[in-house]
Formats: sequence, structure tokens, C-alpha cells
Amino acid sequence: MKKKSGANEFDYNLIKVFDAVITAGNAARASQQLQVTPAAITLAIQRLQQTYDEELFIRTREGLTPTPRAREIHRAYSKAVDIINATFERTATMPARYEMKITGDDVSEQYYFAQLFDMELFERFRLHYLSSTGKSFSRQSNDLQAGKSDLLLSTHYFSEPDIEQTIIDQYRQYTVICNTRNPLCELPQLSLANLYASRHAVYHPYKVKTALKKDIKSNDGLSFFNNQFSVRYYTDSINGLLSIIENSSLIAILPLKIARFFQAQGKYRIALIALPDEIDIEIIRVYAGWHRDNAQRDQIKEVIIMLQTLINYRK
Repeated sequence: MKKKSGANEFDYNLIKVFDAVITAGNAARASQQLQVTPAAITLAIQRLQQTYDEELFIRTREGLTPTPRAREIHRAYSKAVDIINATFERTATMPARYEMKITGDDVSEQYYFAQLFDMELFERFRLHYLSSTGKSFSRQSNDLQAGKSDLLLSTHYFSEPDIEQTIIDQYRQYTVICNTRNPLCELPQLSLANLYASRHAVYHPYKVKTALKKDIKSNDGLSFFNNQFSVRYYTDSINGLLSIIENSSLIAILPLKIARFFQAQGKYRIALIALPDEIDIEIIRVYAGWHRDNAQRDQIKEVIIMLQTLINYRK
């Protein structure tokens, strides 16, 4: 396929045809929607296809199925159409029902929300993400009740009757992280001695609660390990934690999938090591919370469903 040179040669009428075919599912229904013949739709799609090097549609029994590249182009076209439509309104601002204020820690922003923008449903929302760093639980609750925040992601369960919450994620598996130059990273698994002799850094929003397993706790020879870890660094910033781990001999305990996520990004030189078998760690639950009288509760639940879909996909 020969790719044309760009916008100067592009027929912008093809945008309406492209949108109609994707939303209608086939040329016949698209032709009815645009009140033209199916042959005209087919010709327009052929012309559009010549503009791009990649296939845009796959023909199936159900009709024309758009490829991932076609959906990407469609999202870009939709934004352009929205901008044009906005010029016909007295104000180009979004309706208030599309605005949503979300409060959470930086893991929630990077691990959950940053991954949602490829979802088409997400195009209908304009989000304002507010950091919960430094905010007490009572202030977070008050912000929901006062409408300063619509949706709160937190590991804390609120008992107030006006705050509704649902679990969106649970952390059951954990790992130790250290920098890749730390001699400990050569070990597939830490011993209790390794774990308690090391200096720790703690990510405060996901502060893990560890305990020795019952049969170990009753062993007098291991009574030393009933003591607390030697914690030298507390932080509310996940990037701050990873940076200090990367540049020191400190170690940290994180949920396994969070550690894998940041390791896969390749921004930090960190290694993952299994915890000792003798250690139990309390499950951390992540809650999505909102005020029960929030006027946008239907939209809030849509965002929560998107989050749960992403989380289930990652399992």
C-alpha cells in the first residue's frame, strides 16, 4: 500500500465514513446511517485504507472488524470531531458530569490509572488526580463528604455510614526488593537472619505487617526474630522509596505485583528476592470509596468497573 504524504492530500469527509463503519459494524448499516449507497461506503474505506500502511479492517461473518490500529485512529479522529463540535457551543468546557476528582497515593496513580487511558470508555472522563499524601483519614473522609473528592483509593476502611466502599484489589503475595549491586540479590530467597540483619525502607501507604508463623514464634531459639525490623527510612513516595533502594544498601518489602510492575518499567535497578518461608504478612486490601449521595455515583462506578477489569486482566 502506498502511503500518502499527509494532511494536504487527506479527504476529511472520510472521517465521518470511518466513524460510521466502526459504530455500525458493516458497510450496509453505515450507508443507512449516512444515507448513501453501500458501494460509496466501500469505496470510501478503500480510499482511507490507501492512506495507511496497516490494515484497518478484517472482514468477518459479523461484518467489518476494526484492527487495533483502526481503533487507535478512530480515537484520534473522535477527539478531532469533539473539538469541532465544541466550537458550535457557547462554551467549550466539558459538562460537569464528566469531571471527576480522584484522591489516592502515587502507586494508585501509576499502577492503576495510568494504564486506563487506552480504554475507549475513559475518553468520556476528565480526571483530576489529587494526592492523599499528608492527609489524615478524617480529612480524606471530609473531602468525600464535602465534594472536594469524588473517588478515594485507599488501603484504609472507613466506618462512616455515608461512605460506600468496595474492594478493588488485594495484595496477598510479597517480595523483598534491593538494588542490583546488593550481595543479597544473588540469593533466590532470604533467610530470617538476612531479613532482620538488614536495614529497611518503608513505603508508608502500603506499610506491611509481618509476623513469624506460629510454629516458629514458639521456638525459643528464634526469639530474636520476634523483634521489629531496623527501619531507617519512611516515605509516602513510591519513587522516593525505589530511588533510595537503588542507591543504598536498604531493602524494602512490597506487594509482589507492584514490585514487578516497577521492575518491568526499567527505570530503577532493583532486584526481587523471595521472603523467608517462616514469615507471614497480613493481606493489604485496596478500597475504592465515595460518598453515597455523590451526584456522579453512576460514573464513579463505571470508573471502578474499569479498574477492576484492568486488575483482573493483570492477575
